Amino acid sequence: MATVTLAAANLRIEHDKARNLGKFLEIIEEAATKNVDVLVLPEVGLQGYADFAFGLGDKGTAAQKQYYFREAEPIPGPATETIRAKAAEHGMYVQLGLAERGLHGNVIFNSTALIGPDGVVGVYRKLHNQFEFPYFNPGEATPVFDLPFATVASLICYDLAFPELMRTFALKGATVALKSTAWPMRGHNRADDYHGWAMDISAQANAFFNQMWLVVSNHCEKGVYSGGLDYWGNSQIVDPYGKVVALLEEEEGLVVHTADVEETTLASRTDGFFGLNLLQDRRPQHYRTLVDESPYAPPNHPAPPSP
Repeated sequence: MATVTLAAANLRIEHDKARNLGKFLEIIEEAATKNVDVLVLPEVGLQGYADFAFGLGDKGTAAQKQYYFREAEPIPGPATETIRAKAAEHGMYVQLGLAERGLHGNVIFNSTALIGPDGVVGVYRKLHNQFEFPYFNPGEATPVFDLPFATVASLICYDLAFPELMRTFALKGATVALKSTAWPMRGHNRADDYHGWAMDISAQANAFFNQMWLVVSNHCEKGVYSGGLDYWGNSQIVDPYGKVVALLEEEEGLVVHTADVEETTLASRTDGFFGLNLLQDRRPQHYRTLVDESPYAPPNHPAPPSP
């Protein structure tokens, strides 16, 4: 079995596309010295994430919307081509988080582009982003992508709080999930911050429940919101047992881990948790029934198909 080197960037991101892109090119070069095969960059890392301190209709909201209308890019586009050229120098795959331009700039998505030496492999648009209105529209698809060393999936930030999504990726054959995030902490005390802890425990739980790898790249700024929020950092790599095998807290840099991804995934599903395969032991016919009987099901919700 061949080994794969996974990496995630822990970075300070600005509302300055040129500077952010330059930083990405530098971190790709650093990753190349470590023989990285796939590198994950933070959520909306190209343009910088949104500041939600403004109310709907505030001039600050309008200014920020205008910033994204000006700076969002199509996929493929100029930034993905720049990343592709650098990735091609090193035979690397890079997941870029960016504000994606659609409908002539009238629709903006919070997206990731998975980029390889030959161009864009695939695009994922954040599904769970209800709170990101009025800046970003939601995505509607759950794709997986075949790379030479694994089938991978992308997810973005708040998506991690919905275990159904990563389970969907696992059922589609993904063994590695690549997560770009802008996960904040509340307050400035890392020792007891519940919100940051929630990201960490969610990452470990999702990896364990699906017995698959998870690579998390986060921002690590201090005081970026006018409300005083800091980003959590803690970019990390979690193995299929749910164990964190690489972590970087507040400082900028890379987290890197090399493993036989295929063999480790197989071992976790045959010998790891009491030798049980959690995908094999699912009882989906009962889960569908529970959903169908929920009082929150939409009217005239169709009956699930026979198993």
